[in-house]
Amino acid sequence: MNFEDNKGLFVEEARELLESIESRLLELEQAPGDEAIIDDVFRSLHTVKGSGAMFGFEEMTAFAHGLESLFDDVRKGRLGVTGEIVGLTLESVDCLSSLLEGRDDEAARARGSIESRLEAVRRGAEPAPEADAKPPAAAGSSATDKAGTAGGSKGIVPIAADDPSEAGLTNVYRIRFRPDADLLGRGVKLENLFSELAELGTVVAVADASRVPELDALEPSSLYLSWILTLSTTASEADVSSVFMFVEDYAELKIERLPVVDAEGKPAVPPIGELLAARGALERDSIDEIRGRQKPFGELALEAGKVSKPELEAALAEQRMAKAAGQERENKKESASIRVRKEKLDYLVDAVGELVILQARLRQAATEAGLDEFSGIAEDLSRLTDELRDATMNIRMVPLDESFSGFPRLVHDLAAQLGKELNLTLRGGATELDKNIIESLKDPLVHIIRNSADHGVESPEERERAGKPRAGTITIEARQQGSRVEIEIADDGAGLDLERVRERGVERGLIDASERDPERIKSLIFEPGFSTARQTTGVSGRGVGMDVVRSNLRRLRGDVSIATERGRGTAITLSIPLTLVIVDGLLVRVGGVHYVVNLSQVLECVDEPASGRAGRGARGFIDLRGKTIPIVDLRERFGLGRGDERADRRLVIIDDDGSVVALWVDAVVGKQQVVIKPFTMDLRQIASIAGATVLGDGSVALILNSREIIKTLRRDERAQTKECT
Repeated sequence: MNFEDNKGLFVEEARELLESIESRLLELEQAPGDEAIIDDVFRSLHTVKGSGAMFGFEEMTAFAHGLESLFDDVRKGRLGVTGEIVGLTLESVDCLSSLLEGRDDEAARARGSIESRLEAVRRGAEPAPEADAKPPAAAGSSATDKAGTAGGSKGIVPIAADDPSEAGLTNVYRIRFRPDADLLGRGVKLENLFSELAELGTVVAVADASRVPELDALEPSSLYLSWILTLSTTASEADVSSVFMFVEDYAELKIERLPVVDAEGKPAVPPIGELLAARGALERDSIDEIRGRQKPFGELALEAGKVSKPELEAALAEQRMAKAAGQERENKKESASIRVRKEKLDYLVDAVGELVILQARLRQAATEAGLDEFSGIAEDLSRLTDELRDATMNIRMVPLDESFSGFPRLVHDLAAQLGKELNLTLRGGATELDKNIIESLKDPLVHIIRNSADHGVESPEERERAGKPRAGTITIEARQQGSRVEIEIADDGAGLDLERVRERGVERGLIDASERDPERIKSLIFEPGFSTARQTTGVSGRGVGMDVVRSNLRRLRGDVSIATERGRGTAITLSIPLTLVIVDGLLVRVGGVHYVVNLSQVLECVDEPASGRAGRGARGFIDLRGKTIPIVDLRERFGLGRGDERADRRLVIIDDDGSVVALWVDAVVGKQQVVIKPFTMDLRQIASIAGATVLGDGSVALILNSREIIKTLRRDERAQTKECT
């Protein structure tokens, strides 16, 4: 194995482990006694330490060892989970991240202090419990499990509810079936029951004849045998239980699902001695007594009279099946996903984009040539290109959970820094978005959350005086709206003081003293350097952040809006396109220039009505089936002149998030799949244009930013209304 070549893979996996540890620690703070979370954190730390040593991260390994020892004390009950331990571990995770990324100076500054505090906390640990003390229940065990191990009872003892994530995977079940002596007299045919069980998978049945009496005491109609069955199957536990539905009241029956993989997903094959002890067939004290001899453990245990032959055969069957099922899962896990470097994926998307352009050129050439065979090939290529485009776009679509994962830690730290009580609610994390867009959204989202925590949510005392809970809540919700994704960051704080914002805007000369439009006043917070804070803090208040949000959103062809209510809170909504690369568009022509309208926004195209239109340009409107729709004359908007008044023109009716307008164009060319080519920084200042694309004939078409056009129309209407009043 070439360790150097695989170091990058380790770094990526270690990042994910550290993020997982951070997330689990925040959960642990809310549930300090949750043994499953404690075990998860311990296992992840152990993996980071072991893998780090393998790939040469000696300092990280040494530091992780101390942290692992701390959680070993917690796991064994020597230490209880406290806020101090959670906070100290979070700091340690930050230090491990610095060591992983090679920021050694940053790590060195924090490491000494953290290690001394870790040692101080560990010195306060209680002595370990006595060796014969009852060990804690395994994570995930249930009350019914514990009841079943006490000797069994009539009926089925379930182990846990079926996990949907286990569907299709092989599980191994241990089934103890001890029927009542009169079961055969009830008309039950055991061969049918065992056959039904065998239909679910592979079964190994071992009969236990220990209850069979001497011949003179034997009742021919009585059933003295019991069975230990090992079943390897992809069926659910409920399916296994249903096999025994009609005999469960007349037998002692216990069904246990055995672990086939460990915490890291590797095959878990316990030694035969552990299996026998887990089954209750062998005392644990006898394991060390037998272990160390040259013969196989099971054979030695049988010779020593510690176990019966049926118990040994059943345990060996379990071992074989568990090993096979664990290996199968590992193989499926390895083949289920593959890591691909982002650069390779970006190249694939770019190549597909160029293929889309080439396909458009071919289709246009086929149409002009008028060759049916040529056109058929072009149509087939078009279909395959569409499928390849969709598949490629889906590869780069990832859930927003990736972006949301760091926010619980951010809010946790902000609460401590600001002396406030903050809760975070996340919704819609499964909503998918282009990975490149998600990466670009991280900074804007962090800025907004910091502002919500500092400026939005009041102090606990202020909230109590206002009749609110002491803890403020920040809610982040994502949802898909057509071809766009909206992310709303809301708080239940004091809301924006619009009068204070207006006064500050007047002071800085950004608005006129007579300005009263709420939308215009709210938009001031996005101006560079704008702040209403009377004093700055380490979190916000220096007039930076919200202007960064707006500029980043514009680069993504997105938009940001604000809704606020004094005393109730503020909600900031980011609206972003699903992808930045390929879109289906409607190609139109205005004054000899081609433009593209996002097809998902187009409702219909209509001829210019001979009547029912009033005014021109942004001040015009049409009456379409009883609905008044404003007109945007694109000739007028882009300064292309009035054109030939006698020419037949078309109206493209678009709907952008509930705002319906009619775009007045010279001609509608048709549907066109386009690859968006971003502008340089200077050209990005043209708000009405989102980018450009290359058409099949090699010419360039401009992509309209419909949302910005509608916003400009609304501003014009407000300005006109203001002039009239």
